[in-house]
Amino acid sequence: RRELRPFGVQVSIIEPGGFRTAMTDPAPLVEGFARLWERLPAEAQAAYGRHYVDKYAQSATLLHRLSSSRLSLATDAVTRALLSRCPRSRYAAGWDAWLIFLPLSYCPAWLSDSI
Repeated sequence: RRELRPFGVQVSIIEPGGFRTAMTDPAPLVEGFARLWERLPAEAQAAYGRHYVDKYAQSATLLHRLSSSRLSLATDAVTRALLSRCPRSRYAAGWDAWLIFLPLSYCPAWLSDSI
């Protein structure tokens, strides 16, 4: 965003929370992770422990359950950024993004970039 400013290009950042899409479906994620786990050398598996794979599966499932199925929240943020006469530097989409990024939205852009 800051690199393009000298060229007169204004960039708005869309910061989405979690959304239920095929990309976040835990079944293929956990399956792929398990396949990678099986290909690891025994010493790497021992270093991480089997609980690492189980914890990943639990986290992926929990994140998917907490994600919103309303993709319109993200597309609405994009629409606002594109059609605004004076677009903001950041747009949060989704309740979880608002909980995380709302305090940052009150900060100047240089400060939130630093944080």
